Amino acid sequence: RLAAEADIPIITRGAGTGLAGGAIGRGLVVDFYRHNRQITNLNIDARTVRVGPGVVLDVLNASLRPHGLQFGPDVATSSRASLGGMIANNSSGAHTPVYGITGDHVRSLDVVLPDGRLITLTRDGANPASLAGDVAGILETYAPAIRERMPPGLPKRYPGYGFDRALARPGDLTQILTGSEGTLAAIVSAELDLVPLPARRALGVLFFASVADAMQASVELRDLRPAAIEHIDRLLFDQTAGQLQFKRARDLLLLDESPCESILLVEFFAGQVEDRQLEDQLAALAARRIGLRQLILTGEQEQQLVWGIRKAGLTLLTSRKGPAKPIAGIEDVVVRPEHLPAFVAALQELLAPLGVEASYYGHAAAGLLHVRPVIDLHRADDIAKFRHIADEVAALTKQFRGSIAGEHGVGIARTEYLADQLGPELMAASRALKKLFDPRGLMNPGKIIPGDPPYRIDTNLRYGAGHRIETPFQPVLGFVERDESFVGNLEQCNGNGACLKNVATMCPTYLVTHEEIMATRGRANTIRAALEGRLRRVPLDALDSPELDAALSPCLSCKACKNECPSNVDLAQLKAELLHARVRRDGPSLADRAIAASDLLGRIGSAAAPLVNATFSTGWVRGLMERVLGIDRRRSLPTYAEERFDHWFARRPRASSAPRGRVVLWDDTWVRYHEPDIGR
Repeated sequence: RLAAEADIPIITRGAGTGLAGGAIGRGLVVDFYRHNRQITNLNIDARTVRVGPGVVLDVLNASLRPHGLQFGPDVATSSRASLGGMIANNSSGAHTPVYGITGDHVRSLDVVLPDGRLITLTRDGANPASLAGDVAGILETYAPAIRERMPPGLPKRYPGYGFDRALARPGDLTQILTGSEGTLAAIVSAELDLVPLPARRALGVLFFASVADAMQASVELRDLRPAAIEHIDRLLFDQTAGQLQFKRARDLLLLDESPCESILLVEFFAGQVEDRQLEDQLAALAARRIGLRQLILTGEQEQQLVWGIRKAGLTLLTSRKGPAKPIAGIEDVVVRPEHLPAFVAALQELLAPLGVEASYYGHAAAGLLHVRPVIDLHRADDIAKFRHIADEVAALTKQFRGSIAGEHGVGIARTEYLADQLGPELMAASRALKKLFDPRGLMNPGKIIPGDPPYRIDTNLRYGAGHRIETPFQPVLGFVERDESFVGNLEQCNGNGACLKNVATMCPTYLVTHEEIMATRGRANTIRAALEGRLRRVPLDALDSPELDAALSPCLSCKACKNECPSNVDLAQLKAELLHARVRRDGPSLADRAIAASDLLGRIGSAAAPLVNATFSTGWVRGLMERVLGIDRRRSLPTYAEERFDHWFARRPRASSAPRGRVVLWDDTWVRYHEPDIGR
């Protein structure tokens, strides 16, 4: 309501992992991801649940697993993707042939309109009467154009508003909101349908000599009715070489011993097809002898190893060494599955004369491949190629009667192409719908309905022609394992958000706080912003930025990011380089000197432990330490031991013999002076 009164645009945000720029722009960005994570009203019999928009898909499914249920659509970014973002984009994922898209599973939505009113939209027609009537009027007026421009047969979504789905389901206003990308209202709660977990899964892995062979095979295999057919190519799985977390998967697939150019993952669910058992489907797959070789996996652990490569596809690709990266822009085109071989052939014909390499991975069963051309967005000539490719692919998509935004959204990147894709009548319908929900244009402006000036795919880039990050210091570390420079490793962070996952290690401080700046992505973005001068309120050196301090000071330098980030962003090494530059310029702080002298202080403190411990616990001493050293008076300090560990050890009886040889026990500063019980 306050934003409406002040005419401030609102941009709703989930995990911020979108690839089309849907969650950025000018306005007040409202982060639903940190606080709106409630899971309530689980009804096992009805198979429904209510979620806040910030609920992470993997977290929801983990809570449902003991009941044998799950949410059907499963995006590759499930470890950090929010349900609000999935609804806003009408996401789907690998198992579209079985589960469809997110909008198929939404029962009702609680939304806030741009003027601050809270309303409920439902599947069963129990909607605000005036709003429902106005939407029905728009659908009726433009029904012929909807049927012409959005014919059935596309497994994923058409770009823009869901007119085709709303027309097919009269009275279901949830279909208008799903896929609206935050341009109509803000989702604050959703009631969802759930599906049973598959009783068993099996995975056929097929290896091919070319992408074209794999595409043709994906069409031939559809009659087996698999739950998913996913494609990965050499450009993608080559990025797993040398990565410890993918070694077991590479060994299982024999990627080093038996190289190939392309792989299809063909998955089957037990009980999915009434007249055919899972074993029969696997036997039929093996009998076709498609590809160079086949591998049939029925063990859950082995299947998860292989799926791990596919789910890390985007982050693996963008970890490619060097300034040229496989970039988004044409990665969301979907065509009818039977047209996929011809569409891919046309893409390859388009890219070859430009000398542009590309990766083709994704949902072959649903006709959607995430095609990523390798482009250096620091170079003007490469940006010109990017523009040319995007224009030609938009025309190609229209020719195939597909969608330029199958599951990632329109956002900043694709809004400029929408008018040509939808035609004048559906654009008029889109403007009428936007005006009905958001008459002042405050919700995520410039997306779906172009703004003034309109967004273009080759503007608002993170880098841009001639972009270069200059460091106000001479880097010392070599980053020799991968990127060979401080800036090279910093630019490996591409925003994919793997560091936002709610499990395992990366990043410990983010797991505690859920503050964006505490995630590896947030820290890398802050470093980049500081070095580019975007954080300066006064002309400060980048090393003096208070935001940089806020990002780096809580970092534990545990290196979990280096091991767990698929792009191998090494925040500990980046932090070390920045701190070294500051210390080299300014010298170490008094607090740094005091902590570095811990061994000397330990010898002194332990010699008079009772007196020192009592003194350090007094309020005035703690206050002095806070002012001088910056150690918060509320923080407990380690006490000094009255008997040092090494003194205790020296008085300990020695063994008369040592049949297995000599043992060395290392007592560090903390065991020796503070925690001798550990040493004992």
